[in-house]
Amino acid sequence: MDLSFIADWFNSVNGFIDYVWNFLSSGIYDFFKALLVILTKAALYSYLQFQIFMLEVAYEVAQEIMQEVGITQVIQQAWGAIPADVYSTLLFFNVPQGINLILAAIPTRIAFGFIPGVGR
Repeated sequence: MDLSFIADWFNSVNGFIDYVWNFLSSGIYDFFKALLVILTKAALYSYLQFQIFMLEVAYEVAQEIMQEVGITQVIQQAWGAIPADVYSTLLFFNVPQGINLILAAIPTRIAFGFIPGVGR
């Protein structure tokens, strides 16, 4: 009678125990490290998406504030009072676009401050 199947069974049990022992000694660390990396990536991606969404909201709020206050009409009247040669020089250096950017950025920053978790 050949009893080699018993030796094979003990070898397979020994292999299984070695696999479980290796997983518990180093595999758990690798598993949780990979899991934490994935969770960190997901949290960072969600945070960036939230920032982008809130920036759009703050920009729309700033635009509405500027329209309600009437700053754009005052600026257009002030530009109309500038002499033509000075206006063309300012237009050459894109000063009107710069002023528009600055005037849009100030209320956007103020509105951005009221957003919980994002503002300062």
